[in-house]
Amino acid sequence: MFHSSAAPAIEQQPAKLSRVSRITRTVADNLGAVRVFVVIAAIAFWLGGFTFYAGVAVPMGVEVLGGHRAIGFVTERVTNWLNVAGVAALTIFAGNTLLSWRTSGKAVRWTLLITLALMVLIEVELIVLHPMMDRLMVFQPRRDIIDEDKFELLHHVYLISTTVQWFMGMIHVWCICVLLQKRSQPEPRLA
Repeated sequence: MFHSSAAPAIEQQPAKLSRVSRITRTVADNLGAVRVFVVIAAIAFWLGGFTFYAGVAVPMGVEVLGGHRAIGFVTERVTNWLNVAGVAALTIFAGNTLLSWRTSGKAVRWTLLITLALMVLIEVELIVLHPMMDRLMVFQPRRDIIDEDKFELLHHVYLISTTVQWFMGMIHVWCICVLLQKRSQPEPRLA
């Protein structure tokens, strides 16, 4: 029986590395997982929160408070935070798009870029529209809207824009899923 006291060079190499080198190597090996986690967390917090807010919280608020006007004074505050979350998530999506650029196919690459650009432009629009609508709302001594027609127009633009942004977000997330699925497939072996 053949017995060698020397372990293969690959197995000995980590033992020879300094502690800092081992930590650096471990961090480098896990950066991909950290990136995926951060992107998924951004999707869950912003787009997931956005979906739950629009699909559940607003309709329940209308039902409990008795109308769109009453819930509007609550949603005015919430949408400010949705916009903050949007800026954070879009920054993460931009970084992910840049890091995925060379490894993604042409169709996925351009879909990621176009959806990201549209979401960013809409986010800028929402940030500009929000204070315009806020100036039409009076909170004291009683909650009221100064110019109903102007507010309704701005609010409709806001709602249409957020719907388009959400839809672009779903397409963007689909492309991220395509990239993750491709990464999880084993490399084909040549015979």
